Amino acid sequence: MRIVLAKKLLSTVGGSEILARTLAAALQSRGHDVSLVGLRPPWRRPGIPDAVYRARGDSTIEEAGLRFTFLATRGSAIDSLFPTSLVRPARFREAVAGADLVHSIAREWAGPLERAARDAGAAFVETPLVHPGQPWSGAGMNDIRRYRRDDAVLALTEWEAAWYRERGIERAWATGAGAVLAPLPAVPADPATVLFVARKERYKGYDALRAAAPLVWRVRPDARFVLIGQARFLAPRPLADPRWDERGVVTETAKAEAYARCTLFCMPSEHETFGLSYLEAWLAGKPVIAGDIPPVREIVREGIDGLHATNEPGAIARAILALLADPERAGRMGASGRERAAHWTWARVAERTEAAYAAAVSFRRA
Repeated sequence: MRIVLAKKLLSTVGGSEILARTLAAALQSRGHDVSLVGLRPPWRRPGIPDAVYRARGDSTIEEAGLRFTFLATRGSAIDSLFPTSLVRPARFREAVAGADLVHSIAREWAGPLERAARDAGAAFVETPLVHPGQPWSGAGMNDIRRYRRDDAVLALTEWEAAWYRERGIERAWATGAGAVLAPLPAVPADPATVLFVARKERYKGYDALRAAAPLVWRVRPDARFVLIGQARFLAPRPLADPRWDERGVVTETAKAEAYARCTLFCMPSEHETFGLSYLEAWLAGKPVIAGDIPPVREIVREGIDGLHATNEPGAIARAILALLADPERAGRMGASGRERAAHWTWARVAERTEAAYAAAVSFRRA
């Protein structure tokens, strides 16, 4: 099958970006002809090769046997910041020509990609990553009408798939996602280090974790906080305390070391479709503190693989202190999480995705 996977920002940084790249590699290993299409932002972004910016217009490169096409913008930052497209329709048609199936990861380019797929006679599939209740969440009526036209909608959890079916989207599949983590170094774990790995957004729990740290220090002054990820625009200043270690985007090796050294992982997100960072922590055998929302409760089992906390400083501090106070229980949760992560290997995700693709192509041809 010839497959085109499209993600507006084809960086190596970010959950949905990693999903697009790693799924493409897993599908290619199963014998499919896979290419990826993304946007060349007007300014340099972490995780996008320099060669993309050296090209005068659109550029095509190969990495690890995969073909990437980056479509140049018309010199406007709007196309990079908002779920819109200033790319000419003809260039989308060229990018998907000859495809049996076009798969849109996230919703920013879904409209023009759908039209290009229809013009090419290809099946059109989406992974919308819907976040009900959040701005630009993918839960609007225009989005739902498009989902109903899709040949398949791929959800990351059964909860998300049920959300689509309740709105009349019959061809919804739960395929899941997998984790990618560099080899763990042989370093000792810290006795009281809390790790956060995500974009430093309020909804991810960054602000509440920042406010929770002083509450934790009242009981555990030895606790350290390590925060890895891209800072948002107008983010609050880091805490002026040596126990608060702010890092930006780091290498995969440095990230793996942070997981190996931490005591527990904490990302109490209030909007999430899956939470790849939870799987990364489990691969390192660490318990997690996860958001208290339906899709995440499906992934993280309360008291078994970790704890749930609302995106609020008091709840987060209580969860952190509970795990720090009982290392044996925390260790059991981390071990349970490592076993649970095996359910979401990329080989299994690719197999489930392949079944959804086959159904979508059959439906389109029928």
